[in-house]
Amino acid sequence: MDSIKKILVPLAFTEYSQGVFDCAVQVALKNDASIIVLSIINSRDLDSVKSIVSMGYDVDAEHYVETIRKERKEKLNKMADEAKIDKEKVKVLFKIGKPVEEILKVISKEAPDLVVMGTRGRSNLKNSIMGAVAEKVFKRSPVNVFSYRDEDVKKSLTKRLPM
Repeated sequence: MDSIKKILVPLAFTEYSQGVFDCAVQVALKNDASIIVLSIINSRDLDSVKSIVSMGYDVDAEHYVETIRKERKEKLNKMADEAKIDKEKVKVLFKIGKPVEEILKVISKEAPDLVVMGTRGRSNLKNSIMGAVAEKVFKRSPVNVFSYRDEDVKKSLTKRLPM
């Protein structure tokens, strides 16, 4: 593998996101690499908000998007502070769309050397080893994908090892 100078980190901003981000930071620091954090607002969520608006509820889709962006930016700043990475090395992208498609588009446009992803996303299914988005990105990414596993996933996978 060539040197790692740019790392893409798609984050769902779940309880696992700090671990995924910390993992990417460790790789970045060892390689003097920059990080691109990708936050995707799922278009399905936005469609749900628009549906609620059409029923007469006082909800604003634009306000929803801005609120999510603000919340995620605050979480990311806290994560970067805790990880002790120079914020100049971190670029943040916000996209609206289907997560797999948006991740692949960013890979195409930004040409990272590595993608660091968690194995679980928003669904957090305990018996699932890999989420649907992660699995599709692993299968379709033209660049190396590094899989972060938290302690729960490690334990689950360890139990499945042959003795």
